Amino acid sequence: MHSIHIPWPNLRLYARNCGEVDPYDSQNAAIFRGEEAFAPDVVGWQRWSKPSPEPRLDAGFQAVLLDSIGANAPQINALVRELARRIGDSFDKAPVLVAVLRAGVPICALLAPLLKKHFGEDVPMCAFSLFYGLGWDEVALEQIVADFPDRPLLFVDGWTSGGGVATQLNQSFQQWRSKGKRDFTEGRGPQFAVLCDPRGKATFSAVRGDHFVPSAAFTAPETLGFSRGFAFESGELFGVYAFPTRFQKPEWIAAWMEILNAPSMPLPCDNSTGNQMAPAGLRVDLNEVTRALINRDPLEIWLRADEVSAQQSLAPLLYLAQLRGVPVRFSRHELDEWNTAALARMK
Repeated sequence: MHSIHIPWPNLRLYARNCGEVDPYDSQNAAIFRGEEAFAPDVVGWQRWSKPSPEPRLDAGFQAVLLDSIGANAPQINALVRELARRIGDSFDKAPVLVAVLRAGVPICALLAPLLKKHFGEDVPMCAFSLFYGLGWDEVALEQIVADFPDRPLLFVDGWTSGGGVATQLNQSFQQWRSKGKRDFTEGRGPQFAVLCDPRGKATFSAVRGDHFVPSAAFTAPETLGFSRGFAFESGELFGVYAFPTRFQKPEWIAAWMEILNAPSMPLPCDNSTGNQMAPAGLRVDLNEVTRALINRDPLEIWLRADEVSAQQSLAPLLYLAQLRGVPVRFSRHELDEWNTAALARMK
C-alpha cells in the first residue's frame, strides 16, 4: 500500500498501487476518464472507475506557477496559520490529518508543522479518496482508524465550492455508523477543514471568501507521484497508478513549503455573503475553475476580474486556459449573482 514514492514528507497514502503508467503516453489514454464519465446515466462507482487525465505542461507553466506561489505566499501563510489556530483551539489532542485527494495534501503539509508546534507532538498525515455520489474509500478509512485508534480524525481539503466533499463525508459517516462501526469522531461527526470556504460547508476554515490558492494548479505527475484514485465494483480499496519519478518537480513542493517562512499579512476580507448555487452545467469559484482546466474539458471561462488584474493575480489559471485552448471572458460582473469570482461553462 505504501510502495509508491511520494514526494510530500511524512504522507501516508491509503490506496492500492495498480502499477506504473506514463500519463502522457497516448497509448495510455484509454485508462483515464474523459467527459463521457460525467454523462447523467453514469453513476456510482462507474463514474469513478478511471482516474482523471493529466495535461502535459511546459517550462513556461512552471515559471508562472512558482511566481504565483511566491506572490501569494504572505496571504496563504496568514490563512493557514489562522486555520491552524482555529483547529488547535477546538481539539484537546493532536488530530490525524486525513487529506482528501488531491487538494487536501498541500494544505495538510502546511498545517502539520503548525499543529505539531501547538500540540507538542507529531501530527500524522494520511491521504485517501472520496468521490461525489460514491462516498469515501471505506476500506482505506478502516485502516486509518485502525492505525490511529486513539486519535481524532480531521478531514482536510483545499476549499469548498459545490459542497460535494462535505456532503459525502456526512453521508459516508452515516452509512459507517449504520453498519455498527466505531464512532471515531468522539460524537462530533466528521470534522472538515479547508483553507477557503466560499459556500460555508466546512467545520473549520480560515476565510469564507473565494481566494485563489496556487496549489489548485498542481498536477499529480509533478507533485504527487500517483494518479487520482479510482474505484472498483467489488468495493475493495481504491486504486491509483504510480507515475514515473522523472516527472516529479520537487521545486514546486519546496516553493510551497517555503510559504511558512513568508512574511504574514492581515487576513483578507471575508467577503462571502451567501450560499447561492450556480445552475447545472457550471462550475464556480476560482480554485474549482482551475481544477476544471486540469482534469476536465470546459467550454469557456468567465472571470470577475479585468484582464490586467487577472494577469497579475491568476496567471496559472490563464496559462492553463491558453494551454488547453479554452477562451476566457473578463470583467463578467454578473458573476456577483452567484457570489463567485470565476465560472467554467462545461459541456
